[in-house]
Order: sequence, then C-alpha cells, then structure tokens
Amino acid sequence: MMKKKYMTLLGACGLAAVLGATSYASGGVEKIEAYLNPAIKITLNNEAWTPKNGEGSELAPVIIDGTSYVPAKAVVEAMGGQVQWNNDTKTIAITSVPGKDAPVSPPQSGDTDRDKQIAQKIAEIKEKLKPDLSREEVAAQLKEKLENANDNGDVENGSDSFSKVDYFKEAGYERPEGTPDHVIDYEGLNNKKVGASLFIGWKNDKLYFYSISYVNPADKKVHLFVVGLDGTSEDSPATN
Repeated sequence: MMKKKYMTLLGACGLAAVLGATSYASGGVEKIEAYLNPAIKITLNNEAWTPKNGEGSELAPVIIDGTSYVPAKAVVEAMGGQVQWNNDTKTIAITSVPGKDAPVSPPQSGDTDRDKQIAQKIAEIKEKLKPDLSREEVAAQLKEKLENANDNGDVENGSDSFSKVDYFKEAGYERPEGTPDHVIDYEGLNNKKVGASLFIGWKNDKLYFYSISYVNPADKKVHLFVVGLDGTSEDSPATN
C-alpha cells in the first residue's frame, strides 16, 4: 500500500508577498489620502492579534475617510483561508473551501468544539512558523516540546533532521507499528486518536519546511497542508 509522505512536490502558485502590488501603469489606480494608525488594536477569536506581511513585519490598520482597513491577506490566512493575486485579470481571489488551493476551513457553526480547536491550532501554527527560525525559536513560538522524528533514511529535499508534534492526541495512543514518522497516520486521524500532526524538516538547525496532517471537518477527509522550500503552500486531500 502506497502511503503519501508529508513532503510533496508543490506546484508553483506564485503568491504575492502583499496584495495590491499592481503596476501603476496598468490603469485603474487612483490617488487617495490615507493614514496609518498603529494604535488600533485587533482581536482574533477574542485574542490579541497583529497582522504581519510575508517577512514578519507588523502592518498597521489604514484609515480612509474615517473607515479602518486591515490587510486582506493577513486576515484571511489567520482565519484558515488563502488569498492569491492574479496579475493577468487584476483579481484578488479569496478561498476558504477545502481543496488544492485552500487551507483548512475556518470553524463553522456545525463543527464540534474539537474541530474548532484543531482549526484554531492550525491557524496559529501557520502564523507563527516562518522559514529559517531556529529550533529554540520554533519551540518558543509553539510552546510545545518538539519530539525527534525520523524518515527511515529517506532524506527530504536536503533536510538533515526532523521533528514532530501531535496535537489533541489521546492519552497512551501510539501510531500503528511500522508507520514511520514521515508517513500520515490515517488510522489515528480518522479514529480521532490524534487531531493534527505537525512534521518539521530542519537544515543546519533552521526550519526548512513543515507540513500538517488533519481531518478537515468540511469534507471529513484527511488533508495535508505543506509549506514548501520556497515558502509557497498547498492544501489538498491525502490518499493512502
């Protein structure tokens, strides 16, 4: 039986670092007067939250004609969605439906408390994990003990070591005998023995790539979210 590994080859999705990076020469651009107001506080799911760009720099809300605006990309991704810029059609595409181009869906009204906690944990991981963070920085960001993991000698795209964290795992549960750490634990996920599994690849003690496997409550299927070596991401149903 072929098992899908955590690290998969990602298609080039070409996410823009910030939305709105269109050329002024393309037309349709109007000059406006706006003000940055870093004093405005934002909460996400009742917790303090600060939007950041792809480089991790904080972004302040913008005031235009008395209305506050926050960056769509940071907000949507924090809620578990994805934003893409299509330069050909000048379109900002926001997706929240599970599939190849959409991460785990935000909590819905029909989801269980466990589903909501898993979705919130995945959104938290995605916001906190950045390329080139050290092991110590990752552990501090996640506030979790990183367990050593192995890939049975199958080196993943240049990584030299691996770590894992299982979230919402049932006490005493161990993955099926003979299932390597880099292989998705379908049995544990489908039977709710574990809620989500984080797998990290390191190179020279810096974060190189990571993936999260989980059951998406929208379609009840095991999904794999992967952040690739170039910073692009993909979320899609996994098959064993």
